[in-house]
Amino acid sequence: MFMSNDRDKNVNKIETLIGEGCSIIGSLKGENLLKLNGYLEGNIIWKDDILIGNTGYCKGDIICKNAYINGKIEGNITCEGILTIEDNGQVIGDISIRNIIVKEGGLLDGKCCIIK
Repeated sequence: MFMSNDRDKNVNKIETLIGEGCSIIGSLKGENLLKLNGYLEGNIIWKDDILIGNTGYCKGDIICKNAYINGKIEGNITCEGILTIEDNGQVIGDISIRNIIVKEGGLLDGKCCIIK
């Protein structure tokens, strides 16, 4: 699911995990694979992929390479690559993406702009 052209990086390995019982007020900035299962109120500026788990919630804007949403996002998303909204995923906000996949049951409530 997560592949990189850079052989020195192993993006299949979760480098940053925000657990279900964790709440963060403030923005995150980083790289490698991020998985959010907790609550974040703030923006995420990420160089690589992010995965929002079933219990994950973000109230803020997200900028990343690819995003896989199975939780809830209230904010705008900008992806250089693919935004995948899984069957339990909810995105309430505008998106700017190169490609999008919305699985049955997934929700997108906002405007969509395709990046060339």
